[in-house]
Amino acid sequence: MKSNRNKLVIAVLICQTGAVVFGGELSSANRAVKLKWDDASGAYQITCSDTGWKFSGQLPATTGPATQAAGTDVLGDYRQVNFSWSEDAQPMSGSIRLYQSRPLVLFSDTCGAARQTAPAPFPDFRGLPGGLHVFSYRQAVFAPPAFKPNECSTPWLLFDDQAHAVVISPASHFMVASLLGDGHSRVASGFNTNLCNLPAGFSQQTMLAFGAGINRTWEIWGQSLNELRGAKRPGNDADTILKYFGYWTDNGGYYYYNYDLDKGYAGTLEALVGHYRQEQIPIRYLQLDSWWYSKTLMGPDGKIGKTKSEKLPPGEWNRYGGLLEYKAHPFLFTNGLADFQKTIGLPLVTHNRWIDPASPYHAQYKISGVAAVDPKWWDAIADYMQASGIVTYEQDWLDRIYKYSPEFSSTVGAGEAFVGEMARACREHGITMQYCMPYPCYFLEGSRYGNLTTIRTSDDRFNPNRWNNFLYTSRLASAAGIWPWADVFTSAETNNLLLATLSAGPVGIGDAIGQENPANIFKAVRADGVIVKPDAVCVPLDQCYVRDATKTDEPLLAGTYTDHDGLRTRYVFVYNRNHTESRTAQFTPRELGCFGNVCLYDHDTGTLTKLKPGKSFKVSLPPNAARFYELAPIGPGGVAFLGDSGKFVSTGKQRIRQVKSEPDKLSATVIFAGSEKTIRLHGYATAKPSVAVQNGTAGEVRFDPATRHFTVEVTVNPAAPVSSEANPERAVLVAFASGK
Repeated sequence: MKSNRNKLVIAVLICQTGAVVFGGELSSANRAVKLKWDDASGAYQITCSDTGWKFSGQLPATTGPATQAAGTDVLGDYRQVNFSWSEDAQPMSGSIRLYQSRPLVLFSDTCGAARQTAPAPFPDFRGLPGGLHVFSYRQAVFAPPAFKPNECSTPWLLFDDQAHAVVISPASHFMVASLLGDGHSRVASGFNTNLCNLPAGFSQQTMLAFGAGINRTWEIWGQSLNELRGAKRPGNDADTILKYFGYWTDNGGYYYYNYDLDKGYAGTLEALVGHYRQEQIPIRYLQLDSWWYSKTLMGPDGKIGKTKSEKLPPGEWNRYGGLLEYKAHPFLFTNGLADFQKTIGLPLVTHNRWIDPASPYHAQYKISGVAAVDPKWWDAIADYMQASGIVTYEQDWLDRIYKYSPEFSSTVGAGEAFVGEMARACREHGITMQYCMPYPCYFLEGSRYGNLTTIRTSDDRFNPNRWNNFLYTSRLASAAGIWPWADVFTSAETNNLLLATLSAGPVGIGDAIGQENPANIFKAVRADGVIVKPDAVCVPLDQCYVRDATKTDEPLLAGTYTDHDGLRTRYVFVYNRNHTESRTAQFTPRELGCFGNVCLYDHDTGTLTKLKPGKSFKVSLPPNAARFYELAPIGPGGVAFLGDSGKFVSTGKQRIRQVKSEPDKLSATVIFAGSEKTIRLHGYATAKPSVAVQNGTAGEVRFDPATRHFTVEVTVNPAAPVSSEANPERAVLVAFASGK
């Protein structure tokens, strides 16, 4: 019997009224999601009661009545229906699992016998709600966003104009899985067309998550995917590059294949580190890009390239091509990488690319295409990294690695061995990871690994042309539990520095020695290099999805927050993407989750505006212009706390550890780095507030009765307790009482 998976025609039982006959029904505990099915025809239907959406499909040919089951897994209590069917004269079985405490459906199908080709998609919805918008990520470098379906291992977001949404995605075997269809007449979960040789017992899972609110639905989907795969999300300070400010030598940085010929590469970077220490600019790690190891001249496609930099001495390090040996080139580091790391006294982040066919590694280890899948290879380079003071491993060129390692897309296990052994070896050696140039499948596969802390969501050399894709693809990273990295920029570029900080991911620069802008840098970091950042990734607001889906050419609005026991400070970045015409942006506090009165602070003008939750705030933006706003709740005591006036993320927990609002006062625990003495705090108050301080002193409170903006300088007591010797901090408790 030939497979009919590409010509599947759904046959449903029609009763005299013209309705589909369903013989069984299950629902979630609050009946938000329902499942119906029919034994005879194999028809199944998922219904969302909030919207009335129905997703209908049918199995090829059932071989027996469906059975019901109930149980509990890592996602909670569930009820499910089990099916069996025949495809290509081979047995298949599957289930549809409906969770009771979350709006989530999990599909699973299993091959009863070995197969030469992939089974038909399951689910395969041919009956879909009308009028929904479709959003997904492209199978291209850095997984750029698209308001259309892409047939690859990407989640699809379907949503309406009221931001009701559903996310559907593969939930296992991400490297070979693919969504199929046009998003309107068909949505199906299957595999790459070249997948072959599936073993008996091979199972695939697909997840559907429903929600009211697009970003809310992304979070339901992502949290559930992490939990299903047993992954623990890293915190936004989980490793060195997430916690601290750093220096990058990658493409776009001044010292990318560039150094002072009199000093040499190592000498140039030693001078840079010394200069930063002298200027008290606190870089806490140094990234080494592809220039530091031996390569060929050949690209992954077999084409011969050129020397990377003609003005520098030729050598195996000064080339474009594939990796020969993952070891510091002796021309650059005469005494080895470990000696260099000890000399500069900073942890290292190191880059890697694909393995060249000429590399001696092919004779020593198992290499699939241009990628190592041998655990011994990963152990060997992890040993080297650990001995060299490397704390984060950056795997770059992931798109080329997937494309030129054919087994990744055609064979179960090859791609998983590559990323899985990478994660295992790094984890065992205390090293975290960063993915660069990823396809969507790497985001989903990477969600399994807690030591994959960061992923690039922007093309090389961060700039305004990258902002749109950076923010939309950061949504995928955040949902998958990975922190986004914007890439390198210079410290004088305020909005690039701002967006990198708002991302809650790494913040790093690539300035030439002497060209850095300390005033800008300290808007993002403390004096000890700790990044003052939000709790969550900055992502596009729901309204942007709705407007961008209809191509209305509106400004991009993205937001994030810091949360102090329910007191949330919101941060909003607004950008006019039109290069020739002005545009008006608007939002309400309620759209950001504010349900009480707020104080809106304009970081560009320093002005305050009091807003009710439903009040629309509007701003006219010239071409290419960007603005940045902070919204703080006005507490029962009449005070809205705006935090450290010198920081982008002024109430970030690295600076403001705790905020408590009471009927008669608002108190904040302010953190001073070891060398910091005075911090200027500010906010809104109905009348000039009084200030009380523990472990410090307060200067004069300055209050503008017209705007109700107050500022006060707080100085830490040098005798205040220090939290730790490794990263000394002092805490000062500041209480504000409004004179209302």
